[in-house]
Amino acid sequence: MIDRILEDIKPRRKVLILTHNNPDPDTIAAATGLRFILSERLKKRCTVAFHGIVGRAENRELLRMCKIEMHSSMKLNFARYDYLIVVDTQPKAGNVYIPEGFKADVVIDHHNYRNSTAEIRINDVRPDAGSTSTIITEYMKHLSIIPDTDTATALYYGIKTDTVGSGRTSTCTDKAMMSYIFPYISHKKLTKIENPEVPRYYFKNLKKAVECSEIIDNLIFCDLGEVRNADLIAETSDFLLRMRDIKWTFVVGRIDNAGYFSLRSKSIRTAVGRMAISLVKGLGTGGGHMKSAGGQLNLTDRDYQEVISIIKERLLKKIGITNAEIKKI
Repeated sequence: MIDRILEDIKPRRKVLILTHNNPDPDTIAAATGLRFILSERLKKRCTVAFHGIVGRAENRELLRMCKIEMHSSMKLNFARYDYLIVVDTQPKAGNVYIPEGFKADVVIDHHNYRNSTAEIRINDVRPDAGSTSTIITEYMKHLSIIPDTDTATALYYGIKTDTVGSGRTSTCTDKAMMSYIFPYISHKKLTKIENPEVPRYYFKNLKKAVECSEIIDNLIFCDLGEVRNADLIAETSDFLLRMRDIKWTFVVGRIDNAGYFSLRSKSIRTAVGRMAISLVKGLGTGGGHMKSAGGQLNLTDRDYQEVISIIKERLLKKIGITNAEIKKI
């Protein structure tokens, strides 16, 4: 696939690579790795852009330690670019900003294939891959490209966080690609990325989460209300899932006129990504993997608490919880 992508890009002048909104390590690393490939093979200077913010401390440290340059897509003139690549998401997934009138030329992703992606001229969507960084690293191996230290470290961390680091299943390919780039990473940088200092509001958020969480049978349901960034919601969901006897966590919060949620499960028997889509049907967009998922809620002309009540009712029904006592942590 990478050979076809390179051939298609050759005559183009300016390439824009888009990550999903509020980028995580996998989408950051995949975009960085692809930019490295295009520079090495075609001498193309590519712009990597995102919408939203990089909120999580580990993600900000990833950008700093690996010297990754990214731009706000809201500040870019898309008309200046004649080639658009989307990584770690798909155009109509609801979590990537593409202005009206513009269309992706290439999509590279590891989430479930969306029918709308068939409209994209070139797409490499592999739901069996543990991360999009795995796919990009495979491209490098195929082309016999050795990444520099910063790119290798980013890709290694991107694969790790989306597979073994998140408790998800990692495939033989994921492990093989981690092994391929392992000799080139900086262990010192990786350690700093994985153990960053965190701001005071991180701990304030944890305090708020513990105080407002409800334990309903084997589920923790937490409405954080107003939050600083969407990453806090995912972090809180991961944190609460560590509680003994808890099998599910659902954390939701709002930023301005949009809601964000994170769904986690300790079981691999339920496709959590598909569950997230059904939970927010008619209310927003969602998706994810076997044990983790998330999404966005459209709060335009909708009451936030009414939307949360609907989702909560749907969630309890999906999990099979009825007439359970609600407890506080």
